[in-house]
Amino acid sequence: MEFIEFSFLQGVLAFLAPCAVALLPGYIFSFISRNPTSSGQLSARLGRGLKLALLSILGILLIYSIAGTMIVVAGQFLKDYMKWITIIMGIILIVLGILMLLGKNISFSFHIEKSNPKTEAIEAFFFGIGYATGALGCLFPLFLIVATQAMAADTVWEGASYILAYFAGMSGMMIVTILLAIFAKDFLMKNLRKILPYMEKITAVLLIVAGAYVIYYQMALFA
Repeated sequence: MEFIEFSFLQGVLAFLAPCAVALLPGYIFSFISRNPTSSGQLSARLGRGLKLALLSILGILLIYSIAGTMIVVAGQFLKDYMKWITIIMGIILIVLGILMLLGKNISFSFHIEKSNPKTEAIEAFFFGIGYATGALGCLFPLFLIVATQAMAADTVWEGASYILAYFAGMSGMMIVTILLAIFAKDFLMKNLRKILPYMEKITAVLLIVAGAYVIYYQMALFA
């Protein structure tokens, strides 16, 4: 697997972080409650969904830009040790995954107040901020691995591709979720409720796999 593909998958995994994905049912319910029927033109519903998804993505971008800037600043002092730092992050991912499998609580949650149809654009933006903060709170090592690998890349464009792939994975999942809330709301709510109790275990296994891959990838670079 190329690292750009790995970065994309980590973006998808970040979207599914337990302390972030727990926000989805309440937000989707408030989204659906403003459009309880399937009436209205398809283009209008699609446009509304994409607008809110993009506003949420802007909120996500804001938080990750701040986190990325902090990492870059710190990285200037630690760049000679980036490979070792990445390996340590891989080990931390494995430890986090094991702790989650053992039922240890390592996450936190946010609560969204009752929605107002007149302020849904603002709410979508702040939902993105809350979602990104929750994802970072759970799985910051994932983003740190991608960011440190991007800084260690041979070219600026290669490094930027890793960050963009990560963001594309997370943003793509947000767009798909909002569109499902428009066109398959019953299916989405039914299956979201089924998946949520197992999300922490699923994420734990994926974290262990991701951590093992990172360690293998870095050791291969050393070789």
